[in-house]
Amino acid sequence: MIELFQFQQDAASQMADRYAEYSAEPIPYGRGAKRRDVPFYQALSSITGSGKTAILAQAVSEIAALSEIPPVVLWLSKGKVVVQQSYANLADGGKYNHLLPDITVRLLSDYAPDDVANSTEALLYFATVGTFNQRDRENSNLRIFALDTDDIESTRWEALKVRETADGRKRPLVVVYDEAQNLSDQQTLLLLEQQPAVFLLASATLRFPAQFDAEVIQPLRQQGEYRDEDLITSVKSSTVVASGLVKGMISLDGLNAPMEETVGEMLSDMREAEADARAEGLNFSPKAIYVCNTNILAHDASQTDDPKQPFDQRQAPPILIWRYLTEQCGVPAEEVAVYADLKTHKDFPLPADFTLYSGGERDYEDFVEGDYRHIIFNQTLQEGWDDPSVYFAYVDRTMESSVQITQVVGRVLRQPGATHYQSDRLNTAHFYVRVDRNDSFAQVVEEVRRGLGGDAPEVRILTSPPGTEEPVSIAPKEHLTVPRTAIDNVPTLEPVEKVLAKVHDYSHDSVNTRGVGRRRTVQQTIGAGEAVESEWVDFEQSNRVNARWAFRREVARRYRPALMVMNTDTQKFDAKVGVGSNAYEGLRDSAADAVDEYLRYAVIKQLKPKPYVIGSTLVRRGSMEMFKNALHEGYDDLRPFELRFARALDETGLTWARNRSQTGYKIPLISLGQTVWFFPDFLIWAGDTVLCIDTKGNHIVEGDARRKLLAIQPHKDVPTTMEVKFVTEGTWKTDGTPDGKDGYSVWELGNGRDLRTLPHDDLQSVARSFVVDMTWPSDVAVELSGQQQDRT
Repeated sequence: MIELFQFQQDAASQMADRYAEYSAEPIPYGRGAKRRDVPFYQALSSITGSGKTAILAQAVSEIAALSEIPPVVLWLSKGKVVVQQSYANLADGGKYNHLLPDITVRLLSDYAPDDVANSTEALLYFATVGTFNQRDRENSNLRIFALDTDDIESTRWEALKVRETADGRKRPLVVVYDEAQNLSDQQTLLLLEQQPAVFLLASATLRFPAQFDAEVIQPLRQQGEYRDEDLITSVKSSTVVASGLVKGMISLDGLNAPMEETVGEMLSDMREAEADARAEGLNFSPKAIYVCNTNILAHDASQTDDPKQPFDQRQAPPILIWRYLTEQCGVPAEEVAVYADLKTHKDFPLPADFTLYSGGERDYEDFVEGDYRHIIFNQTLQEGWDDPSVYFAYVDRTMESSVQITQVVGRVLRQPGATHYQSDRLNTAHFYVRVDRNDSFAQVVEEVRRGLGGDAPEVRILTSPPGTEEPVSIAPKEHLTVPRTAIDNVPTLEPVEKVLAKVHDYSHDSVNTRGVGRRRTVQQTIGAGEAVESEWVDFEQSNRVNARWAFRREVARRYRPALMVMNTDTQKFDAKVGVGSNAYEGLRDSAADAVDEYLRYAVIKQLKPKPYVIGSTLVRRGSMEMFKNALHEGYDDLRPFELRFARALDETGLTWARNRSQTGYKIPLISLGQTVWFFPDFLIWAGDTVLCIDTKGNHIVEGDARRKLLAIQPHKDVPTTMEVKFVTEGTWKTDGTPDGKDGYSVWELGNGRDLRTLPHDDLQSVARSFVVDMTWPSDVAVELSGQQQDRT
């Protein structure tokens, strides 16, 4: 069972909340007999690897709970492999099955009207779009359109349109489309035949066909005045990177060189990554993929490679790469697989140890079981294949190759174990792009940015055009560590329990548990084609949820980690309450109070186990600033203020390191919001003290400081103490208002744990104050700091 990250919970709940708001007053579309409600539509825009399946599953669960009648859910994707994986993850025993309580998960081929009529639960059916996407359905051999008189009186597609319960009510249809960039006009028309109530579409690159835009998006924009931000649930890439789900850096190395030289360069760096993985004790070894054309000549794309010739004379790129890996680089043949439609001939068989998978989806299961470390693909990678251990990719873009690097980005971006490691190399997706023109590499860089799903500045892209130096990994000069930290829940148990004890028991309340909704009624003259009157009337909603669901959902929306201390096993949480009722709102208020108490009493503490070891860092030497006392030889990509501060810090003689945002050392935050980690910009060591310094811009306010300026509790068995401080330009008051444009301020916690700011004339003074703090006894340091403030 895998728990959601806070950003995943936030995205799912936003989609469900927007559904609840829209369903109360949907937008009508069309006239007369063709009049219908425009389906609720929400697009999920999120970087590749952010866990869209988990977000969609949680959204479906909440929408089902908020629906008046349990819906039928049609979960679609273009690829068979994607559907199989999603089904395995969400069905019984799957890692996300717990996200779909009270929802039956099946394949669409198992659809039966009796289940829809008699089940009291929501029903979710998985299918590929190929299941129904065929124009001539009368002659279709697809099972969704096939007659099956034992189970169904009409085609399944027609039965799906009915969706009647035993008492004659029609279940709403929720359409979920994963990888929705594949949605077509034809698919749109077929799906609209089903009169869906909801469309949830997920993609890293949002683009939809004209038919969907005309039938769904434009009515929402024109009649409902919906804006793009109302129709799209966007996930910030920074929160995804910080969660560890994806790698924080992309290294793009362009080479105008033969395949052998390009692949050799990649394998050399791959061996270093393998050594880093062993040094950190990881249970995997980095893998590599190779993407190239398949059946053309390696030196002449206008000619086809002839399979009717001896193997050692063939010139198809996959064969040449395989031979180079196995014959010259010493890679065992059993570690290499070719997953492509490579042409062969029975009279000229491939070598016995040449592993070829040419059947596409038919070969997928056997391919995955092989767990190969070097995989050679053709231009189209198998959709749905995602192995986080893939760190390296060779991409051949010579001779006007049509290889789309946007397909490759997602296969290398995922991070093993959802954990960023101490070595920068193990937090980086490495691409080695063979090009025959320098301007081709510029196109590749742009494609990679698009492959990230738009603007993702939190993913650092290191580019090395042909003829320039590639990033190098610089090891630390000495072995230094920082204590890891975690949230201590123990102080929250009693305060939270008091809030839970005060939650009202609605088990015997028939008044406050009634949910009220609105329904539009249409008066129509018999024989007339147009509606003459339409009005909204209030009605008692029949959709009820138990108090436990309402309470825990609100806790998760505010701060998901707090669920660990919320004991809702008591009988009063079994009460059923109407959505939108006074009881429902009361439970939400109680949940908010419980979260507030959790945040008030939770503390950050040091951990005794394995400390964080400062690892190597990736830099470009040509733009690297050298430092004398830094833990590494130097750093690049420092912002102007960071660079000035680093120079002043280096003059103090203290040992320090630049800490990489999103992938470096992190401290948990106890606060509302999607940002759950704090990455200090600099780490400073002096004796038994580690100082975590963050250099903020002039936009700092008190709330931001209180979120990140943490009082970390020491551990009795950990000799190292930790302090967190901010350095800002200008002087500031403790309430976050500016006090002057000149000089600098250090933000810290005083003896009474109150926030205070200490002014300084220059950054050298700021840096020297850290020397005082870290080398003098604490009472003397406080006195000296006060004297510095008086002098200023």
